[in-house]
Amino acid sequence: MAAVLALALLAAACGEDDPIAAPTTAPVTTTTAPPTTTAADAPPTTTTTAAAEPEPGEAAADEPSTSAAKSDEGASGEILWSDVFDDSSASAQACIRESLEEEDLDAALARPVTSDDFPTDDDMSMLACIGPEHARDVVLSGLVRSMQTETGIMIGAEETACLRESMAGIDVIGMVESSDDLGAIALLGAFGRCLGDAFISLMLVDSGVEFEDLSDGEKACLRERQAGVDWDGFTGDPEASFEAFLELSFGMFECLPELGFDGVSSVEAPAGVDDDHANSSADATATRVGEATGGSLEYDGDVDFFVFDAVEGDFYELSVAPGTLEDPTVTLYDADGMWLDYNDDFAGALASRLHWLADGTGPLYVEVGGFGIGSYTLTVATAVVDDDHADWPAMATATAVGAATEGVLDHDDDVDFFVFDAVEGEFYELGVVPGTLEDPTITLHDADGLELDYDDDSGGSLAPRLYWRAASTGPLYVQVGGYGIGSYTLMVTR
Repeated sequence: MAAVLALALLAAACGEDDPIAAPTTAPVTTTTAPPTTTAADAPPTTTTTAAAEPEPGEAAADEPSTSAAKSDEGASGEILWSDVFDDSSASAQACIRESLEEEDLDAALARPVTSDDFPTDDDMSMLACIGPEHARDVVLSGLVRSMQTETGIMIGAEETACLRESMAGIDVIGMVESSDDLGAIALLGAFGRCLGDAFISLMLVDSGVEFEDLSDGEKACLRERQAGVDWDGFTGDPEASFEAFLELSFGMFECLPELGFDGVSSVEAPAGVDDDHANSSADATATRVGEATGGSLEYDGDVDFFVFDAVEGDFYELSVAPGTLEDPTVTLYDADGMWLDYNDDFAGALASRLHWLADGTGPLYVEVGGFGIGSYTLTVATAVVDDDHADWPAMATATAVGAATEGVLDHDDDVDFFVFDAVEGEFYELGVVPGTLEDPTITLHDADGLELDYDDDSGGSLAPRLYWRAASTGPLYVQVGGYGIGSYTLMVTR
């Protein structure tokens, strides 16, 4: 059961496993403080039909337990349904007995709460009987205990309390029964927000690298990546949350270059299948800018690699039009196999598209994947975009403290960089006022490019704002991004 909770939840929210062939990760044992966690491979997102569930009204009114299990744990240390039964009220126990056939009761109660086939019809019936509040505690306790049992990772009281508080608004029964995307995404947000370094450790486990063995700089880089994710926002759009988490996952490769993606799919073509395009960057099909290239994903897990020659300063649009492959994806890598960008659905359609400004001349690799099999058409084209502000610090637009600077995000994935001269000890306020760009973001970097702070929405509005006291005199860089395109105004004051 030790698959990655986060990736499993995202797969459930998106309807399929992540088709990208980059390395996936699972929980890792760590001794750093605070205590860390991992995940169960049976996230509560499988659709089932409960068998003759009783009305949970009476049971729901019972006082919920503060602990899902107090005794009689299984040999593996996992929480059993018998523990939940013993910890339930008399009315909930009666409900469970009534819901399950007499001959099935003992077998059902002997099962771990988070078993490999969770949730069965019997599981759903018992959750309904104990009521929503107790059910939340049971599912959380089962996940945490399974994590600890299978990986040796212990979960601290503070982290558990944070998870329990964060899950208070999640309809666990509905999420488990109906594959509630929003509930699963909210659960992912709770783990990302509450577990701190443990969540990073969880993502690193299959890499062969342990968080505690990293340098201070590498740890700081990973923490900055994690801090840049709006975990509280993992309650709305599953697709946007998927994109944000995917960006965090691949951001590890920038913090830890030794983990660089090798450009090879882990799935091999079945015997007798003629794969039209290679599954590795080493054998990528050459494509030319301005030309359309057809392809097909012939089997589950198939990906196709292409390569084109990019020119420094040129702005490229990579698009994948669906054929019989209804939902394609596109991923861009540099010559060293480093992940650069990814897109699944663009502008509300299933066709994928991304834009990239080449910062060097040389080969760029394109991976086409998708949810399912079928044909598609890849097009790599140059796009003419009058970008008002540069996308990187080296060409940042100078702005003065106290001045208002206008800007426009001209295309999807566009960001604008600005620079101002900070004075040691001075306290600065940086804010972005939305124009036609409804939801901007702001990130502050030091002179070496290290991220110092980030904000998305501030004070209940979509206008981001952050405050920073300069530790030294010199340039500070401001990156304005956002969700969508449009105009904005940057303000730097003290």
